[in-house]
Amino acid sequence: MAQVAGDQVPRPQGIELLRALEARGRYIRLEGQFLFLTSDIEPTSQQPGYWLDVGADPAAPALLSAALPGAWDIAVAGEHAFVCDYTTAMTVCSIREQRWEPVAQLKLPDRTENIVIRGGLAYIADHTGGLVIADVSVPANPVLVSTTDPGIDCDAIGLWQDCAVLYGHQESRLVLVDVRNPAKPRQTAVYQHDPGTFIQGEMEVDGGFAYCTAGRSGLVIVSVADPAKPELVKVVALKGVHDVIVRDGYAFVASEGVRVLDVHDPRRPVEVASYDGNASQLAVRRVGPDYYIYAASRTGAMVLRFRGPPTEDDDAKAR
Repeated sequence: MAQVAGDQVPRPQGIELLRALEARGRYIRLEGQFLFLTSDIEPTSQQPGYWLDVGADPAAPALLSAALPGAWDIAVAGEHAFVCDYTTAMTVCSIREQRWEPVAQLKLPDRTENIVIRGGLAYIADHTGGLVIADVSVPANPVLVSTTDPGIDCDAIGLWQDCAVLYGHQESRLVLVDVRNPAKPRQTAVYQHDPGTFIQGEMEVDGGFAYCTAGRSGLVIVSVADPAKPELVKVVALKGVHDVIVRDGYAFVASEGVRVLDVHDPRRPVEVASYDGNASQLAVRRVGPDYYIYAASRTGAMVLRFRGPPTEDDDAKAR
């Protein structure tokens, strides 16, 4: 029996493969109903990017385009996509009527890697440029608000309340920055993990915890609830951790396939399901008790399904 939110519930079932996708990409991002699969922008390695719609049937994504440019990360707000492509600019594209049309660019200090949008602001992990905050409330005219250089190779970013959590790839470090005043961000604390362990460049921030990929040691869970005092709470020993997505108390981890951990109590993670296959990056969409897992790798992509325990809302709908 798995302990979930203090109640004894049946252990969730395993993960099933629903279908392989005729799309591939090194990077994957789910934004609302849109799923993006993209690759590096370098001419020697770039493959066309794929844009799919999972709104009508999450088990069978509908192809919208197979000709997107290369990108490392994509965020969507309204009718615009904001693209980080590991160049020194963020590109804004109109996606109105399911078209892909570049409408603006914003020059940045260094190469764009990861992006989160909240309240008309874009928070960007900008490689050695650190944290960049831009006003994107008028998408066709993005404006630089501030830059913060924490002295790390900034590969990923997450937000917890008024705190930006920056993941340092080379340094195996988290840097916490107070962003209550976006024009004047203020560094509040640093968490230092074992050197040489944060090598995959992916992180998820959820519920006051940062879930960090550490390919040489597993999944590192750090409490960031107090932005002045980050604390290590757990290292989950897993091999080859490449990515992590957290939804509703479950951590979906790309680790020699896909692993699902019950992290309702992040200090006592329990593995509840697994799938052995080729997966390096993940995206997750929940529909009722079902979690649809979109797994990407250099060789292809697939749709998996993990069935969690029914919730009260699910039971009400069934009645």
